Amino acid sequence: MDETTVAVVLWGATALFLGWTWVPALISSLGGTRYTNGGTEDPTALPPVSTEPDYAFWHRQIVALGYEPLGTGFMQITFHGPHWRYETRVRTFYSRTRQTYAFVQKQPRPMDVWWLTMFATCWQDGGLLLTSNAVDEPPDGSDYVVQGMESLDLAVVEELHLGQKQRLQSAGKRPDPDGSLETILRATARNSGPAARHLGIRLGQSYLLTHGLVHLFLSAPVAYLTGPGHWGVPMVNLILGGLLGIGDYAAKRRAQRLVRDQLLAAPAHREVES
Repeated sequence: MDETTVAVVLWGATALFLGWTWVPALISSLGGTRYTNGGTEDPTALPPVSTEPDYAFWHRQIVALGYEPLGTGFMQITFHGPHWRYETRVRTFYSRTRQTYAFVQKQPRPMDVWWLTMFATCWQDGGLLLTSNAVDEPPDGSDYVVQGMESLDLAVVEELHLGQKQRLQSAGKRPDPDGSLETILRATARNSGPAARHLGIRLGQSYLLTHGLVHLFLSAPVAYLTGPGHWGVPMVNLILGGLLGIGDYAAKRRAQRLVRDQLLAAPAHREVES
């Protein structure tokens, strides 16, 4: 093949390779992100197995706090930044005395770890209060209140949740007493859908900006020296795309190992093992 044919083939391969992440990032940056969820009430599916020490860590704490198994489900986001589909598995518990849910999410591969744990209260007016264990976040004043704190101790996270719940009840909010899986799924779909779309816009724009600048600045010298039609320009972009993808995958795998090591080293885990 002559150089022109090689350049055309490489540009086509580059467009296909980069398009796998750039296309969903573009759609999400334009507000195309969509949120869906689903599940079934099957309490028998919630006990941990020997291959899930990460989930067992959270399960022990949730049960010790008095929450009962409710069911399993999923939360799916389409066009989530550079991802065509981002889906997390969910295991849900409920406390009738507190009228509060607790659920654990398993992050998708390559993370593939049970980490994010949340307490949730559904209000009769359709609002939702969420408190997570992963991010220090103060509550806002909307009907969809998201707050949290970084902690491996779910008793502390629940205390934060119940404190904010009490304040909202004092202001006139009333918890939905239904306590079914359908209620929490409906509330999260209603409230998390718009939030997922706003997050998708930020993720998509950030991904396109950072990756676009990397490709532009590192391929510009090659284009200047050889011309934009030379096969070396798409080759550089192919290599850059591969390196950025490998780096992202490796970072998530490192995060997975750090999370699991952190859980295994936590005092609550050592006390149970002993």
